[in-house]
Amino acid sequence: MAKVYDDPVYIASCSFGKDSIATILLALEHNEPLDAAVFSEVMFDHSRNISGEIPEHIEWVYSVAIPRLAELGVKVDVVRSEKDYVTLFHTIIQSGTHKGMKRGWLMGGKCNANRDLKLQPIHRYYKQYRDRGVVQYVGIAVDEPRRLARMHDKGYIRKVSLLEKYGYTEADAWRKCEEYGLLSPIYQTAHRGGCWFCPNCRIPVFCDLRKKHPHLWRELQILSKVENKSSEGFVYGRTFPQIEQKMDDYDNTQRLF
Repeated sequence: MAKVYDDPVYIASCSFGKDSIATILLALEHNEPLDAAVFSEVMFDHSRNISGEIPEHIEWVYSVAIPRLAELGVKVDVVRSEKDYVTLFHTIIQSGTHKGMKRGWLMGGKCNANRDLKLQPIHRYYKQYRDRGVVQYVGIAVDEPRRLARMHDKGYIRKVSLLEKYGYTEADAWRKCEEYGLLSPIYQTAHRGGCWFCPNCRIPVFCDLRKKHPHLWRELQILSKVENKSSEGFVYGRTFPQIEQKMDDYDNTQRLF
């Protein structure tokens, strides 16, 4: 049986996507205990202060969302990993078939950077409260049964979905954010937030990045030229030039309409 803590700390894990924002708003509306929200910002390159978050989203987070939540009485703690994407990319593999080669591109599917760049700083943040215990509010909607089924307590951390508790679907979360003027602009071009270098991004998202932020796309072009990578597969086995060709094809198709 899991240990019961008498005075746990209540923290909302917040990506500033619709589900995590709606979770915070529900906590406020229903007087649920909430001590803070924690946001883990993934960095592309610390040395040049280049965020890994999609530009429109991270600008909105700092200029709109965090100040608005502060007005509502919510403290937001921002954490970052000491590592960044560029560091992971150039890490030398120490064993196995690819020993001596650079780690290179992330693998698609379950993002390999999620552990090092996003989850580790959050877990380090929670450790300061391990003696009190943590109730972690997670943004998983009632119409996401598979994700809810995978939601398990871990040690001193108890996970709770307020969206499930109050019967909120993803669509309900969207409307709740709109009600408060707290819907990220990321949803104008993508179905989810995340990192602009993520191999799970769809082709239209990459096209939008290349068009609006060519300097960031150039960063990926530079990495594509790096030698001794463990794999040239940029997105699910497709090379960077192959993805750029698909992007060109998509852009040409859009021009026809």
